[in-house]
Amino acid sequence: MRRLALRRPSHSPTAAPSHSTLLLDTDSGPVNVGIAGPEHASTLVLLHGFGSSLHWWNAITPLLADRFRVISMDLLGHGKSAKPSTGYHPSDHARAVAQVTDRLGVGEDITVVGHSMGADVAIALAEGATPVRRVVVIGEGPDYSTFLPGRATRLLRVPVLGHALRRHPPAPAVRLGYSRAFAPGFGQRTAFADPDQILHDDRAVQFTAFRHCQLGKEAYTRTCPLDHRIRVLDVPTLVIFGARDRMWNAEISVRRYRAVPGVRVEVIDRAGHSPQLETPGQVARLIAEFAGADR
Repeated sequence: MRRLALRRPSHSPTAAPSHSTLLLDTDSGPVNVGIAGPEHASTLVLLHGFGSSLHWWNAITPLLADRFRVISMDLLGHGKSAKPSTGYHPSDHARAVAQVTDRLGVGEDITVVGHSMGADVAIALAEGATPVRRVVVIGEGPDYSTFLPGRATRLLRVPVLGHALRRHPPAPAVRLGYSRAFAPGFGQRTAFADPDQILHDDRAVQFTAFRHCQLGKEAYTRTCPLDHRIRVLDVPTLVIFGARDRMWNAEISVRRYRAVPGVRVEVIDRAGHSPQLETPGQVARLIAEFAGADR
């Protein structure tokens, strides 16, 4: 294990009082990790979605850190974590997450929570050797048959054109693109302590990660959709969906997850694709109840 680079504690209004960040080395490079809550409590591992960062958990972290050890991180290619030239399949992300939890000495009472792409990584983590006891899926369809693509998504993935468009995107265009991550009318600027957080998160994702994260998770769900993977895992699973999700067909996605025996599905009427930011109190309550149900 290499040296841990400890950062200053965060004192933003949406961060837990005991929150701190550090850099942990993995085989793919350093990963930026946030830690909050009691060291010996049951652990929640929070994994953000594509194009975002650990800051997308800031609204619910203080609501959970009184009962749980809350670990969040910037996934590879995002935020302040490493930007490798390869290795963006969900299993690659999961390998780095597993190394982080191992280096932190996380025990066996782990609930892994994944939003959007982070849900694919969460399931891949549970499929590996990490002792995951529970999985929470937030706003991720079971496969791409339920995806609602925008025209910009298709253009940005074209190798030459996409690279050019990603180089200097104007702020209004970035905000417009991210608007699909929320219900209509939701105030992006009020969701974070830094009103420009979305711009920072977008600029942190280089084209290689931008393209291959999406291709990787498409390949992952094409090989075996998430609802089938959850059925095989046979691990207690909670699925949270916003009824106003504009990234995925919520109705079809929810129906498929509900068909998996033992899976608990909760639909939040007011939320879109990112209910942990849109309705943090409700999401935190659902996670806390689920993670603490058998304790």
